Amino acid sequence: MRDIRLLPEVLRDIPDAAKCYDEDGYLGLGDRLIATFYRFLRDIQQDGEIHRKIYYDFRKVIIRPFPYSVFYRLHENTWIVTLVIHSARRPSRTRKILRNRK
Repeated sequence: MRDIRLLPEVLRDIPDAAKCYDEDGYLGLGDRLIATFYRFLRDIQQDGEIHRKIYYDFRKVIIRPFPYSVFYRLHENTWIVTLVIHSARRPSRTRKILRNRK
């Protein structure tokens, strides 16, 4: 099992996404999103190689049933979680953010 690290920006991405649900009147759904995200982190830590590379060395997993994608990459022996973003965002915007956070 590899180590896993979250970039500081990811610690803002997740609460921002959860806040959107709560502001739209779906109280409690934001908390479910956060719990689901952390469950997926365990999956990435154990079997991160199963997801294919999408952009350069970044891999992607969708936090089902939520429409959010987690982008991560392997650096040395550690999975680096780089971005959590709504899956409907333009791919060019996602790539730009990944380049800036690399």
